[in-house]
Amino acid sequence: MCPNVIAFGHFFVRLLAPTFVQNNFRNMKLPLLLTVLIALVFNDIAQAQMERTMYQVFEIDSAQTVQFEVAGEYEVLEWAGNSILVETNVQIWEASREILSHLIKSGRYDLATDSLTTSDSRQVRIFTKYLERKPIKRLDGQKCLEISVTKIFVPDTFYVSEDKQRLTRKGG
Repeated sequence: MCPNVIAFGHFFVRLLAPTFVQNNFRNMKLPLLLTVLIALVFNDIAQAQMERTMYQVFEIDSAQTVQFEVAGEYEVLEWAGNSILVETNVQIWEASREILSHLIKSGRYDLATDSLTTSDSRQVRIFTKYLERKPIKRLDGQKCLEISVTKIFVPDTFYVSEDKQRLTRKGG
């Protein structure tokens, strides 16, 4: 006997066929439930990482040479601007938003500049305020993983040294 047919005495009554929506809803219960569970698991994982990107600009109008002393990984890229743009991306795992905000406010990732004037040229030094960064620890003593990557965009009017620590103005 067919599953959609019911017997009433001598009569056979055929039930209406399930609609397209009813069939799809039955078939989608399990995938929908799995999707929700996966989203909840990844939500907990995603909350464990905090990320922030900061920008700084340094004017180097009359500088003939620029020296970099930057902590961590950094990349030097040329651009058409006439100033140095520094982009610092910080990622911290197993830390709260408040911890990251405190580290940024305390100047952990800030760069600073000073100028040295000599008799024949002008030199600028761009450096990380805190070259040594101690590991970040939470209140429970667990260390947080921290990755800080800096991109330094320099004017295309400068030559970049092989070690990427010194800029020299072209034609100067």
